[in-house]
Amino acid sequence: MDLQLSGKVALVCGGSKGLGRAAAGSLKREGARVAICARGEETLRLAAREIGAFGVQCDVTVDADRERCVEMVERDLGPIDVLVNNAGGPPPGGFDVHDMDAWRNAVELSFLSAVDFARRVLPGMRARRSGRIINVTSYGALEYIPGLLLSSSIRPSVLAWTRGLAREVGPDNVGVVSICQGLFRTDRLMGLLKTRAASAGITPEQAERNWLAEVPVGRMGDPAELGDLVAYLASPCAAYITGTAIAIEGGIMRRLI
Repeated sequence: MDLQLSGKVALVCGGSKGLGRAAAGSLKREGARVAICARGEETLRLAAREIGAFGVQCDVTVDADRERCVEMVERDLGPIDVLVNNAGGPPPGGFDVHDMDAWRNAVELSFLSAVDFARRVLPGMRARRSGRIINVTSYGALEYIPGLLLSSSIRPSVLAWTRGLAREVGPDNVGVVSICQGLFRTDRLMGLLKTRAASAGITPEQAERNWLAEVPVGRMGDPAELGDLVAYLASPCAAYITGTAIAIEGGIMRRLI
């Protein structure tokens, strides 16, 4: 299937590794002109070279970095057609673990960074009557994940914002959608497994087996699977999909709606 992304400019946040890198790779293979941003300079440089992307060092929790990132991408590649909001999640733990700074940082990382990037690219998208914003969140936006109170408290706001924003910009032919991913083999998930293992007094391998026992398909997702979903949702082929949350989680959730 031709996803009609050739020549489109895409910015993928957190694109140097994990799910962001997979998304950037899929968009690039479909012919998009891809920019990635990330905090770590060395990892960013390596990923940009391997993907064939334009790399911008950026901490997505910093206003000035977000502003500079969008300016650099649009200066070097052109107006942004596709924005993929993606960032590492907040730290694990229950209510007693986190102070107010942790809560504020989590809001900035998981919610406000996406809002601000959208603010910076939407005027151009609306003027051109074309654009897609894809927010990579977590299945924790749809149901509570034990041990991830920060994530499960804040991520639902992304879904509410996605729905509301999609209604506002839909008349301008701009789509907004969220992805709620399950267990994918990334550095973040490996870190969560170590935390779970330490808490339960078991090995990370046993913690992985226990968590995967909740997944009907019996395995973790391959980041490439999510990357291909991002490419599809970024394309004109998915133009009628907007305002909603797409789950890609191997059946782990028990919710009915």
